[in-house]
Amino acid sequence: MKNLLILLMFLSMGSRELQAQKKTEPPATRQIKGTQNMIGFGLYFPAGVFAQTHFVGAGLDYSWSAYRFGRNISLDKTFGFIVNGGISYYAGKRITTEGYESSYGGFMNVYAMPGIMYNPLINGTFSLTAGPELNIYKGAASAGFGVSLLSNYFISENITIGPGLIYKKHPDTDALWAIAIRVSHNF
Repeated sequence: MKNLLILLMFLSMGSRELQAQKKTEPPATRQIKGTQNMIGFGLYFPAGVFAQTHFVGAGLDYSWSAYRFGRNISLDKTFGFIVNGGISYYAGKRITTEGYESSYGGFMNVYAMPGIMYNPLINGTFSLTAGPELNIYKGAASAGFGVSLLSNYFISENITIGPGLIYKKHPDTDALWAIAIRVSHNF
């Protein structure tokens, strides 16, 4: 009986030693299989003071991010870098004040903004970008600053839709706010 007990203890120590030396494989890293490029078309609805002077705007934009665009992609990191640039135009309104008619000119801006991209969903992304803008109003150009909070939800492999919030500020004006509805294509 004593020999049997010693044999069992010896075997159990040996199996524990084998388990301790067993190599554990690292967890499988998730595959990045998205695309890098996205072009978008958006309708921009002015809000606040901006809505009193301008109609709905439209714009085109281009975004680049390192393989973060796509449906059903899974990434090692949920945050990444994004660059967004584009052009937008808002037509000015005609107003009548005390019998006098006046019109606001069209407002165009060109922008290039770096930022962060957040991929919390398999089929959805959020991006926050901020940077310089060139604003053109009635033929005069001025440098400004812009911030965009955009979302994308993939309705197919390469097509997204999503809302966004746009903030623009340039010298000697009130802040310009707009609500965006965008459709994008990634490639």
